[in-house]
Amino acid sequence: MKKLFWYHLFLSLVYYIYAVFNPSDSQFYYEKVVVNFRGPDWFDFYGTSTTFIEWTGYPFIKWFGFSYEAIMALFSFLGFLGFIYFYKFFRERIVFKNDLLGFDLLHLFFLLPNLHFWSGSFGKGSFIFLGIGLLFYGLNNIPKRYWVLLIGALITYHIRPHILLVILASSLIGFTFSSKGLSWGVKIAMIVVAAVALGFIYQDVLNMVGLEAETLLEEGLNMEHRASELTKATSGIAISTMSLPEQVFSFLFRPLFFDAPGWLGIIVSFENVFLLGIALAFIFKGGIGYIIKGDFAVKTAFFSFITVSIALAQISGNLGIAIRQKSQVMILFLFVIIQMYDDKKKGAFRARVRAAKRKAGEPAKAG
Repeated sequence: MKKLFWYHLFLSLVYYIYAVFNPSDSQFYYEKVVVNFRGPDWFDFYGTSTTFIEWTGYPFIKWFGFSYEAIMALFSFLGFLGFIYFYKFFRERIVFKNDLLGFDLLHLFFLLPNLHFWSGSFGKGSFIFLGIGLLFYGLNNIPKRYWVLLIGALITYHIRPHILLVILASSLIGFTFSSKGLSWGVKIAMIVVAAVALGFIYQDVLNMVGLEAETLLEEGLNMEHRASELTKATSGIAISTMSLPEQVFSFLFRPLFFDAPGWLGIIVSFENVFLLGIALAFIFKGGIGYIIKGDFAVKTAFFSFITVSIALAQISGNLGIAIRQKSQVMILFLFVIIQMYDDKKKGAFRARVRAAKRKAGEPAKAG
């Protein structure tokens, strides 16, 4: 993690240089706080989504005189804290070393540049990465880490209520349909807590996508307007007009060199080829069956990943937005992949131990 800190810092610097020469949300957030865009007081900026980022930055910018570079460094550190909690979560569950071409797969996952690039700036990416990291670290030991779980939920809610909605719904599925790793008491308690929390944030999520509660069942989550708005946000190939399967595939695995939007897209294409390769390997090695049989953490991570991906794919608008959005949830899929390989090694190890015990017991019986 010490080495990863310098790697994260380097890619945060790369993002800063990118932001100097390109339009960046981080610049707009900073300027809006400086000019009192929402009002002169701190709580004039309080709210969810964009306003929460501005509210968080307000005391540092207004009271402590942080420059743009200083607030970028602070949020880069928050993003790195997210990596720390994700790493602790992975390490608690991954027992064996899983290699790919001689490299530790866990290390390769944590070195993916897109994760660091978009979590190293003054914006939603760094803070929500920390929030989701806290959520899953807390989920791995709920009785002792309920406060970590609560902090992660509050951060995630204030930045993207719809993502917290999905994670809570996914945890309901995970706790309900998993028989491994949790007592019935903990499962029932978490189902009740998740259901109550869903009720509290339900209306906020509908407000974000522009729906009234009574129209939800009739019309569904129509995200066309949000997609059209985000299509205007940056340059890139439009994906809002594609079919849903094409949108999800494009969101997760494009660009792929031939359709890369600029030099950044070309760099991301290398990462996408790697992600596509390990995703296909996961599927062909029994990944679907593993998800069905997996424990609560596997189910929660996968359903959070796939549901958020489907939702964000419909509102991302173009590949430029998709590159940024997917970094928030891709690490959950990477966890499911490496957990499957680790569980297979655990199964093989237990089989060897049982065989050794049987072999050791045979001479005793003969005697």
